[in-house]
Amino acid sequence: MEPSPEIPAAPGGVSWTLVVATLILVPELVSLSSQLLQRSRIGSPVPSELQGIYGEGEYATSNRYSKAKSTVGLLKSVFDIGVFFAFWLLRGFPWLDGLCVSLQLSDLWTGVVFMGLFGIMSNILDLPWDVHSTFVLEEMFGFNKTTARTFIKDRLKGLALMVLLGGPVVLLVLWFFTATGPHAWFWVFLALTAIQVVLLFLTPVLLLPLFMEMIPLPTGTAVITGGLEKAPGLKFLSTRVLYARSEDGNEETCWVTKDRRFDGAKAGAVLSISWSRSEGLWTLADGDPKDWPAGQTPTFYARSAGAGAPVAGEEMDWVLTSHATSLAKDAADAGNPEEPLLPDSMRSSCVDVGSLRSKLISLADKLGYKGANIYVIDGSTRSEHSNAFCTGFGRFRRVCLFDTLLPVMNESEIVAVLGHEIGHDRLYHVHTRLVLGILQLFVTLFAMGQCLTSPIISSAFFVPEPKVYLGIVLFGYVWGMIDFAVSIPLNMHSRANEFAADRYSVDADRSYARALGDGLKKLHKKSKANLTPHPFFVFLSYSHPPLDARLQAIMQHHKKKWS
Repeated sequence: MEPSPEIPAAPGGVSWTLVVATLILVPELVSLSSQLLQRSRIGSPVPSELQGIYGEGEYATSNRYSKAKSTVGLLKSVFDIGVFFAFWLLRGFPWLDGLCVSLQLSDLWTGVVFMGLFGIMSNILDLPWDVHSTFVLEEMFGFNKTTARTFIKDRLKGLALMVLLGGPVVLLVLWFFTATGPHAWFWVFLALTAIQVVLLFLTPVLLLPLFMEMIPLPTGTAVITGGLEKAPGLKFLSTRVLYARSEDGNEETCWVTKDRRFDGAKAGAVLSISWSRSEGLWTLADGDPKDWPAGQTPTFYARSAGAGAPVAGEEMDWVLTSHATSLAKDAADAGNPEEPLLPDSMRSSCVDVGSLRSKLISLADKLGYKGANIYVIDGSTRSEHSNAFCTGFGRFRRVCLFDTLLPVMNESEIVAVLGHEIGHDRLYHVHTRLVLGILQLFVTLFAMGQCLTSPIISSAFFVPEPKVYLGIVLFGYVWGMIDFAVSIPLNMHSRANEFAADRYSVDADRSYARALGDGLKKLHKKSKANLTPHPFFVFLSYSHPPLDARLQAIMQHHKKKWS
């Protein structure tokens, strides 16, 4: 065995542990300061461009939500820093290494086990925060739709992906660093770049559908239920999208869900809205009418006395059945809330998704975004938050709309938002981001190659002997200050891209400026977004510009282009 290289003295005679601790703490303290400044601006007077988005009560709720998120974010940051330094200073890294070495595996597999255990420990520490965020914070403000079953399934899927995809990648990286000499970092760079490019094509068609159900946007109309977002025991009825199923020629007489979300029922169960000829009412029931067993009465949840079938733009009022109110009462009693919400009615709206689909395809063709398929993502399974994005390349292109977007925006607003998303592709923002990511990976791996077996880094973390797998993990912490500094211009570049994509949408049609601005306002209102962010927090962390700056830029460009 070669003797360990001599460790040079740190500047000023201080220990390398103190030097490295300072490098790690500086960006963390700057980030904490920006979070505190952000918190101090919550509840400030709303800019003139944003007046009217919230009513007085709604703005107060938004402020409470922003403060609650800020509190959790600050506590988690302090917790993460404290746990990391405790693990470090209590010699956690050499302890974990010794545990892995005691398994008497090869150096390669010892490294895989070390990095796997380290990742699992990090995930375990994050789990309580994820649970609190999902089932306490988001639940408190009416956003959470995730059931415990869905939450557990998502975590198990993530763990499976980490093992099936992350494990081989870690093994490959360690093999390159141990078997290919001084230029190993370059071979690792080539391998990771190739994997990254392949995932760009595979993620939309293979990985995303593992976590989010992607439903091809159909023709015809869709009925979207609402009004039960906070009702205990009835959340599975709210924000459900039921798509028309044509029967008896072209007449739409039945609407059914296409997603697999259904509380307490087997996978694949559906809800349906159909006309009950015997009662002369529209009914919301369990299952598809064509599959109802002969002679058996289905489970009804709500009825509506509407004279005709739902039509686009129309809202309907529904009266809950005794079965539905009983579910709500049982859930309220089990949860024992102070003021249980026991509604006796719900509402629904009808959207012409066929017309929306035609206009989205026409816009995509007009703007040269060829070959894209349009999907609705069942985001309401997990959250009330909304989003839309374009992903993939070539024939793998997909336009994705969260189902929670359909009742929030009208048709013209969704089309204008899609113009913005297509702008990212047509202006090569996606390609530029990929190139910048590859360049960042190149620089990072080059630096890692020079420092991987550095005795300075090892000694700073109390590891007696440099090892490749330890060097990869420890280098990530030392390099954190560089990543933090690099993230600032990258966020600035991202904000510039958002302005450019807004301009691209405005250029596509004279009407899109107002539609895009109105759509953005609705998204921020639905998300209870903070409308008064602190400039320093925006500078450090925002990938998108603040809403008031976007609206100003949209209207200025509209005047320049179309006046």
